[in-house]
Amino acid sequence: MEVAVGSELGWQKRQSDAHVADCIAPSITLFGIADGFGELADGAPIAPAALANVRDDLRRRQRVGSFARSVSPSGLRAILLGALDYANARLYAQSGSDDDFVGSGTSLTAVMIVGHHALVGHVGDARAYLLRLGRLELLTADDAMFADAAVPSTKSNLPAKPRMRGLLWRSLGTQAKLEASIAHVELLAGDQLVLCTDGVHRAVAEDELGDALGDCPSATGVVARVLATARSRGGADNGTVIVARDLLVAPPATFVAGARARTVRVAVAIGLLAASLLSYGLFTFRSGFPDHPTKLTSSDR
Repeated sequence: MEVAVGSELGWQKRQSDAHVADCIAPSITLFGIADGFGELADGAPIAPAALANVRDDLRRRQRVGSFARSVSPSGLRAILLGALDYANARLYAQSGSDDDFVGSGTSLTAVMIVGHHALVGHVGDARAYLLRLGRLELLTADDAMFADAAVPSTKSNLPAKPRMRGLLWRSLGTQAKLEASIAHVELLAGDQLVLCTDGVHRAVAEDELGDALGDCPSATGVVARVLATARSRGGADNGTVIVARDLLVAPPATFVAGARARTVRVAVAIGLLAASLLSYGLFTFRSGFPDHPTKLTSSDR
């Protein structure tokens, strides 16, 4: 699996986008992208928190064996939906939103790959695309009102005009109950996956994105070309893009190493805790018997 990620700040002074590309387990990979607005109650940006909550819940479910028990598409769908529900509840409690007021929220699109299954979870206007046999397919539908039509074809030399942003009618963290969209794709050899925030897809036409995927020999090249195109259109918003190729191949060594490092850290922490409890128990046991004779050694005979 080949993965590349890139982000452009645009004219904004703060980064509202976030991304995750992580190996939950050797056979489970998570890609996620988010575009937030507002802040959490403690002043932290909401997009990274949303992705962290989704990732952490999936890790917990992997540790307790949920993936081993749910290998069907419907079971995997329930797992991803549960992770999104968990993230939404955590964010809603911290976002300052209520029934009459929206404090903060985020668009989020996450793709969970388990073997040859890809589950696409979506809320908001971040997007996921799949390139298969030279044809680019949009896997998500924007949850936005009053958005401009899609960027027109830009096969001519005239630059495309970026679309205006629509008003989100669904986002993570703005409502107590989330109804996220979940799609299932059975992956084939040669498939390529793209995730991007609206700062990219509002400025880059789908045919331009498809051309970049087909022309560039590396995922890094695709990311660079797409971001350069978005930048040439004025960079009105933060733009982030993830490109993943060879989806049926084992994840990069850095992904697996990162997952194993986390496992080792957890094991070490548990070991240290057990050693501390054992030491404390021995100390308590001995302290409870003050008359216990102490063995003395001396060179005197």
